[in-house]
Amino acid sequence: MKKYLLRLFTCALLVLATPALWAQVTTSAINGTITDPATKEALIGASVVAKHLPTGTTYGAVTNVKGNFSIVGMRPGGPYTLTVSYIGYQSIKLENIQLSLGETETFNVELKDDTKQITSVVVTGSKGNKFNAQKTGAGTNFTRRNIERVPTVSRSLMDIAKLTPQSNGSGSFAGANSRFNSFQIDGAVNNDVFGLGASGKNAISLEAIDALQVVIAPFDVRQSGFTGGGMNAITKSGTNTFHGSVYDYYHNQDFYGTTAGKDVKVRKKLDKQYENTVGFTLGGPIVKDKLFFFANGEYVKQVNPSTYIAGEENSKITKEEAEKVQAKLKELGYDAGGYTSRSIPSETFKGLLRLDWNINDAHHLTLRYSHIDDKPYIFGNSPTRMKFYNTGYFKRSVTNTIVAELNSKLTSTLSNELRVSYSGIRDKRSFNGKPFPFVSIDLGNSRQIQAGVDQYTPANELDQDIYSLSNNLMLNLGDHTLTFGTHNEFFRMRNLFIANLYGSYEYRDRVVGKGPDGKNIIRNGIDDFLAIGTPLEVGPSNFYLSSVNTAVTGVDRWAPVFHAGQLGFYAQDDWKVNDKLRLTYGLRVDMPFFIERPTANEAFNNSDIAKQYGVKNHYLPPLRPLFSPRLGFRYKIDEQGRYMLRGGTGIFTGRVPFVWISNSFSNSGIEYARTARFKKDANDNVRFTPDPNSAIGKANVQPGSSEIDMVGSDFSYPQVWRSSLAFEARLPWGIRGTLEGMYTKTLNNIRYQDLGLKKTSEIVYPSGEVRPVYSRQEGNKYSNLILLSNSNKGYSYNITATLSKDFGHGLDASIAYTFGESKVANDGLSSQAASNWKYNYSTDINGDEFYYSNFDMRHRFIGQLNYRIEYAKHFATTIGLIYNGQSGPRYSILSYTDLNGDGERNDLAYLPEKATTDKRSAMSYEDFLAKNPDIAAYKGKIVPRNALMAPFIHKFDLHFAQDFFLQVSGKRHTLQLNADIINVGNLLNRGWGMEPYVNYSSITPISGANSDTFSISTPNPWTYSDIASRWRAQVGIKYTF
Repeated sequence: MKKYLLRLFTCALLVLATPALWAQVTTSAINGTITDPATKEALIGASVVAKHLPTGTTYGAVTNVKGNFSIVGMRPGGPYTLTVSYIGYQSIKLENIQLSLGETETFNVELKDDTKQITSVVVTGSKGNKFNAQKTGAGTNFTRRNIERVPTVSRSLMDIAKLTPQSNGSGSFAGANSRFNSFQIDGAVNNDVFGLGASGKNAISLEAIDALQVVIAPFDVRQSGFTGGGMNAITKSGTNTFHGSVYDYYHNQDFYGTTAGKDVKVRKKLDKQYENTVGFTLGGPIVKDKLFFFANGEYVKQVNPSTYIAGEENSKITKEEAEKVQAKLKELGYDAGGYTSRSIPSETFKGLLRLDWNINDAHHLTLRYSHIDDKPYIFGNSPTRMKFYNTGYFKRSVTNTIVAELNSKLTSTLSNELRVSYSGIRDKRSFNGKPFPFVSIDLGNSRQIQAGVDQYTPANELDQDIYSLSNNLMLNLGDHTLTFGTHNEFFRMRNLFIANLYGSYEYRDRVVGKGPDGKNIIRNGIDDFLAIGTPLEVGPSNFYLSSVNTAVTGVDRWAPVFHAGQLGFYAQDDWKVNDKLRLTYGLRVDMPFFIERPTANEAFNNSDIAKQYGVKNHYLPPLRPLFSPRLGFRYKIDEQGRYMLRGGTGIFTGRVPFVWISNSFSNSGIEYARTARFKKDANDNVRFTPDPNSAIGKANVQPGSSEIDMVGSDFSYPQVWRSSLAFEARLPWGIRGTLEGMYTKTLNNIRYQDLGLKKTSEIVYPSGEVRPVYSRQEGNKYSNLILLSNSNKGYSYNITATLSKDFGHGLDASIAYTFGESKVANDGLSSQAASNWKYNYSTDINGDEFYYSNFDMRHRFIGQLNYRIEYAKHFATTIGLIYNGQSGPRYSILSYTDLNGDGERNDLAYLPEKATTDKRSAMSYEDFLAKNPDIAAYKGKIVPRNALMAPFIHKFDLHFAQDFFLQVSGKRHTLQLNADIINVGNLLNRGWGMEPYVNYSSITPISGANSDTFSISTPNPWTYSDIASRWRAQVGIKYTF
């Protein structure tokens, strides 16, 4: 099988050929019809020549028997000239044409009788009034002009992409987890396909990007690899003129507002910090009209202070509590790094080199190399959770990418796009201080301190090698443009991940008896922690430890290596049915495969549990075709094209983050030994030790215990069925309007179950709701038995209304409103199988229940206002203003007590009619419900997952740039001073622009087996972010030549 798959993949590469993960579009196109205005007849054999003025690149076509022409594979941007000529007729030249990435511009031209001269027509402002002639589904395009006017301090592509109306502003599109996005640059994969990072986090410099396209429902079968959204960016290229820039962007603590909020008694400035971005771009000709280069280098240095310091007003952790824990850690021989404010460092280097070669008029080659070296220190507190500094960690990530693309015009009707790419990604974590177990300590009232080495850091490395090749062959047959393509990719993954290598001790608040009044007596976790080494010592509530079985692996840091791939083939027809109707329909077939299999655990595979569920730990899906048929249409309602109807329907196939598959390799129960002990067993039999190899450490181990992760026999890659319908109109006064609806139905999503749990009883509530109660089978052997399978439960929809207007004279504006809903069975929020199971809050933790998604976005407004004016021959001023108003994040209410017996704090809470308020609570249960009527609506019920939303968010961002034009050797150079202010409303009023968040998307105010005790440490279920709620600014200087 392995040889067969390798041969099949190799053949696909050799025979068909181009790149990046899930072949994306990197070019633009034009088409149209040439006619005689007097006779209305088509002109057959007319010459159409498009010239890209900056590089002198030319593209040509000849009209067919219906007078139609089509030119594909063109560089996005411009300006272009388009010259149309025909014997006996006057030639016409269209000038100042700009092409958008992935879009097709239509030019229907009428040629008059020959007057022996060329008539020039300057195309101006067309993009504000015309519709994309071939767009069928939801998506947004951003040109370099758009990018330069967006306020941004992070200088991230995500600051641009979030302007897509169907986004949630944080990387999610259409209510899906960003793990299900696809992000390409020049057609090459740029997101972490393994699934640990956010899409586009470490993208190349914003100064190197020429255009960005975000697609959500493209009914073009060439675009795939996502069930969320697809982001596709292209880089700048050189031209016949040497051009470049040097730039410096900077902000420090003085560019942030003081503590935000209406009723803040003492407003504090942030501690010393800064971020400085310096870089350059340079492009030009190597050989005029033939060979061009573009280069970019950028360095970012960032230092931020830690926040929510124990003892300060915005932290619920007292200084006394932090001091007690710190003193105990020192007694145990560990320097935790302190808890006072510290500087959190981060630095990134980005480099890029691109070559463009016009081999001849028929062949154009692009080569691009990019390098990213990113090293942030990951650390953060919240109002109710404090970490010691050494619990943070460095996360080094180095990425090298090479892309080659060849666009060829083989005949007058046949074109080809070939692309190959390679991305090498190397990630590694490291920590400060010496090895020490991870410790979490409950302080009561839903508060916690964490110390020691982060439990996921000591053995955490990831190597990814990603090869891809794809090819698109396009045949123009007049009214039909046929595309035949293939996209193939191959992955090599090495993942060293040993969680809890030094041990993890969780000292939780626990019930130790009943008082005279019959109420529970609670002993806080901090009391148990401080009792370590004394006669009163008890073990933690939860204990976890992992180690390598060196007798099997031969090494003490064993890491699984596996290979996977995907073959993709597709065919499509773009049919111009008539002058009003255009159809795009096609079929895509993707075939993912895995070459290796996890090590077979015969003891488990022959166990009663495995037989009961029909599972084997080493199973992975075979090569299995996944079909994605799609149909899109575009209909011009009236002859003038003022009203358009577009839409389509089809299946979109995504991919599973490979970390979820890697879990089966890492957790076969053979190479690693896992110990997990809970509650009374842990209290009675586990004792704290800094050294897991000591006698005490070895006594803590439960021999033979392990976690086993499996993939179900029916498992398939994610698929959704997505449909959209839109009405576009050119309204009076030059306003352009769009009303678009989109519906997505889940076909294949992920589902996680722990097969080690057996239902033993249930809790029946007065509402009639039932909560299953479980016990763990063979817990001395298996800490978890996690099965990954599929669920078809879930859907999302959104309706978007957009109005935009180009006023001319440099002023344009737009406003969009989106109403949506997204429900899902499992959002896939974690990289670990056990976490994806246990943190999928449910009434039945092993059930297939679906609720609102974490990425549900009910209401969202996006408004933009841009203005640029040049004056006095030497100056220009640019202003960009963005408004973002959207629903707050969703959150759940959990019980602080393990009700379902799975050993986790993940039970959706039942809200009793009455509850006893803990004396340390910020308010009573009755006042809490009165203040939060949305929560009170669930009194006497189990509160569904993500049923609640934090307050609405309103934010304005401002960009300002002042240009000074200089004449140097007869050429115009520009010195620009710019400033960006994020959340500018908070600068005007300290109570505006507040951004709420809920830690872990949940609160735990209810405890007790009968949900009879209430305690909350903050006056609201949510907390306003200290940093994101403040206004912040950045200034920059840029010299362009």
